[in-house]
Amino acid sequence: MACFNGSSVVLLITMTLFLLTMTPTSGAVKTRQVRVTSELEGGKPLTVHCKSKDDDLGVHVLQPKGSYEFSFKPNIFITSTLFFCSFQWPGAFHWFDIYVDARDNKICSKCHWVVYEDGPCMYNWSDQQYNICHTWN
Repeated sequence: MACFNGSSVVLLITMTLFLLTMTPTSGAVKTRQVRVTSELEGGKPLTVHCKSKDDDLGVHVLQPKGSYEFSFKPNIFITSTLFFCSFQWPGAFHWFDIYVDARDNKICSKCHWVVYEDGPCMYNWSDQQYNICHTWN
C-alpha cells in the first residue's frame, strides 16, 4: 500500500488538473469565440450590450451587416459560463443568452450568430448555414 504525505497529494492533484486542462478532447480550456452579426431589415442600426456575471463587454453599435465579436475561456471546473446580450434597434428591445455552456460547449468553439427581428440564429457548422434559431428570452 502506497503512503502519501501532504505535499505529495497536493502535487498529484496539481498534476492531474494540469493534464486534464491540456487534454485536447476535454475542451476545458479551449477558447470560445462569439460573433454577432446584424441582419436587421431596413438598414436599422443594432445596439448590442453583452455581459457575464463577471464581465461587462460594453455597448457596441452595429451598422447593417456589421459584426461584433469577443473571446473567452469557459470556467474549467464547472459548466456555468454564461454570456447574455441585449439587442436594441428603433422601436425594439430584446435580450438573449448568447453563450450558455451547457447548450453550446459541444456544438461550437466559434459561435457565430446573426440577429434578425424575430430572434437570433446560430451558424450550424455541419450544415454550413444559420439554422439553429431561437426566440428572444
